[in-house]
Order: sequence, then structure tokens, then C-alpha cells
Amino acid sequence: MEAQLTPSAPLASSRLGRWLAVAQQLKDTLTILGINIMLLFALLFFGLPVPGLILYCLRWQLTRGASTYRRTVVLWSLSAVHELLCILLFQSAEMHAEMHEYAQWLSWGYTLGLVLSLAGFAEAVYSGQKAEMSAQQ
Repeated sequence: MEAQLTPSAPLASSRLGRWLAVAQQLKDTLTILGINIMLLFALLFFGLPVPGLILYCLRWQLTRGASTYRRTVVLWSLSAVHELLCILLFQSAEMHAEMHEYAQWLSWGYTLGLVLSLAGFAEAVYSGQKAEMSAQQ
């Protein structure tokens, strides 16, 4: 009988995976602190930052290394989609007209977040495959 990595099995996070999660959380913390007034306005009137805040709270599990393989992959995937949508939002002409340089800074920050999310996703998939291969041996 061969051992297989089940989607709900705990994933032993690598040092790189945890570092990427911490870097993503630090970037998001700085973004939240930087746009706190706009965040409050958007939260009250449009609900725009709600998905990002939910992901921010859920990603703390990744920083502790306390997440299953499936959850890790899903969180990094959703984070990448969120970061991409925010890049598109802040690169729009309407946002540039309204926010000027601030929109460009935010889009750079979200680009960094997209890179971190894609790297975290790739690392999680690699770690999952590595764990599966070692379980089969």
C-alpha cells in the first residue's frame, strides 16, 4: 500500500514558504496603514477592501506554517487573483485621475504582492509534490 499526500494532510511549510507569507503580510500591513482613510471610506460605502481583508486574516495561518496543502494552494491562488485585480483597478485611468501618484504607488505595491503570491503558490506546489514523492518512497 503506497502512502499518498491527501489534500487535507498538514503541509510542513518550508522556510521559504513561511518567509513569503510573512513578506506578503508585511506588504499588506503597510498597504493597509498607508490607505487607512481610503480603506475606511471604501469599506463603508463600497465594500471594496473586504476580500483583501479576509485574505489578510486567513494568510496568518501560512506565516505560522499551520495550514493544509489544499488551503495553502487556495490561499495563494486567491491572493494572486486579488493582487491582479487590484493592479488592474489602480492602473485604470479613472483611478489615476482621482488619486494621481498614489494610484501608481499602490499598483506597484500590488505588483509586488502578485509576485509574492505567485512565488508562494509555486513553492506550495513544489513542497506538495516533494512531500508526495517522499511519501511514495
